[in-house]
Amino acid sequence: MEEQNKDVIGSAMKLMRTLRRKENPAKHESRGAGKLLRILQENNGMSSRELADRMGIRPASLTEMLNRLEADGILTRQPDPADQRRNRIFIQEKGDALLKKMKAVRQMERERINHSLTLEEQEQFVALCEKLTKSLEDFRHQAGEQ
Repeated sequence: MEEQNKDVIGSAMKLMRTLRRKENPAKHESRGAGKLLRILQENNGMSSRELADRMGIRPASLTEMLNRLEADGILTRQPDPADQRRNRIFIQEKGDALLKKMKAVRQMERERINHSLTLEEQEQFVALCEKLTKSLEDFRHQAGEQ
């Protein structure tokens, strides 16, 4: 019975902490900047609200992140010509360079992780992660969460 009661969530969280603790030349990655920059690279000039929606975060949380990234010259906010009350977010050259560096680091991590598992183990791991994700999403949906 003890085998069935392994701490799956604890093991998954330990794996995620280990992945996030990596040495990374891009100090902003842990703050969600990688996702933000990837979205902006594909949709440069999005409004703050559109960006917050795409990232699945509160506008206030996005504002904190934008303030840090703008202070470092990674992006700029400019008034929307059609509606001066809104800002448009633009990735800068420094942001493009940072994103390129983040992608290179992430690719090296993928290769390192993939080499530690056989192809069959990789397939099993992905299938288990997808199964657990679906189970948690179904549970939250049934509980009325979104």
